[in-house]
Amino acid sequence: MIRFLTAGIAVLSVVCAASPVLAQESGVTVRSIRVLAADPEASAAFYEKAFGMSETRRPVNTAAFKEIVINTGATSDAAKKAISTPIVIATKRDKAAPPPSMAALILSVPDMDKAIAAVVAAGGKGGTANKSGEGLTYAMVADPDGNPIELLLRQ
Repeated sequence: MIRFLTAGIAVLSVVCAASPVLAQESGVTVRSIRVLAADPEASAAFYEKAFGMSETRRPVNTAAFKEIVINTGATSDAAKKAISTPIVIATKRDKAAPPPSMAALILSVPDMDKAIAAVVAAGGKGGTANKSGEGLTYAMVADPDGNPIELLLRQ
């Protein structure tokens, strides 16, 4: 009986010690992804043309700084209702600076070849489709500002 109680107290101690971390992690979500651009208008047009996204709003829209929020959806109304994570395209302060080291914007696509062709047609840099060991096809492409985009297709 004492061993049972000791084991129970040990388990309870571990669970209680982990509770604050678990509670904190459970409320974390990705709100948006920020992409920096020398010309936010042109960058938004690229994502709209290449991936069928639409503008939802402009929280900041001054001559010196812009934030253009886009999301999946063929129209602004559809994009506003989308449950996917929006992209916030913001003015890059130093227009001559290379893109920041953002690992990659990752987008799921229904057709890899069409997605790569759309990136190139919209003014971005294309890439080559590769196969992963997890049943995925992926390609690294870039928007006109050089921000990396990883395209994923689940087989």
